[in-house]
Amino acid sequence: MQALKSSDTTGSSLEDFTQLIVDLLSLGQTLYQQLHQVGEDLCQQIMRATQGNARLLLLGQDSSAASPASFPISVSFPVQFRHRTYGRLDIAPDPEHPGSPALPLPVAQLLAHTCGSLLYTLELTAFIEGQCQRLERQDAVQLTKREREVLELICRGCSQQAIATQLSIAPATVDTHRKRICEKLGVHSERDIPLAAYRAGLFSILDEPGTVSSVLPMGGT
Repeated sequence: MQALKSSDTTGSSLEDFTQLIVDLLSLGQTLYQQLHQVGEDLCQQIMRATQGNARLLLLGQDSSAASPASFPISVSFPVQFRHRTYGRLDIAPDPEHPGSPALPLPVAQLLAHTCGSLLYTLELTAFIEGQCQRLERQDAVQLTKREREVLELICRGCSQQAIATQLSIAPATVDTHRKRICEKLGVHSERDIPLAAYRAGLFSILDEPGTVSSVLPMGGT
């Protein structure tokens, strides 16, 4: 995808950016299709894993199409995570005790929460991958030990002064490391560093502090 620079807008018309808009829409459609397929697979897996006793119904999904046959509902739980709601989890009644759900309530609640967490993670990953599409692909990145330390703190949202204090170095030294990291990752803005580091395999939100990975053996300090 062609990068858009602020200086490009001078004297330009909407037609000049038609291809950019088309590329963005195409990327969005691809990501939507991927998420849609994952959602369908998850719905089918829930039905199989619970032997037909639970049905995951996502927002925008036709309830009549979600299951070939009528699905009796004993109780439903919202499928959500943090501030996002993805649908609901329906639990069928117990055939031997029609007044009770086929799954214990704590199990059903945990299953609904797990589905919400999984869908949130998949959505977040798709968004990050989409954002990474606008970054130039880089070869294996070599960072010094100190640059990896600065990179980790940048990715964790630390300010320049906080990084300087934590590493016992001058703020100007932090700025020098930041510029070198930007150059090696091929980005021009500090806000793109976490995305570029993620794409290069140097940073993961699942990593514990102190575990910024190295693609190649590093030298220097």
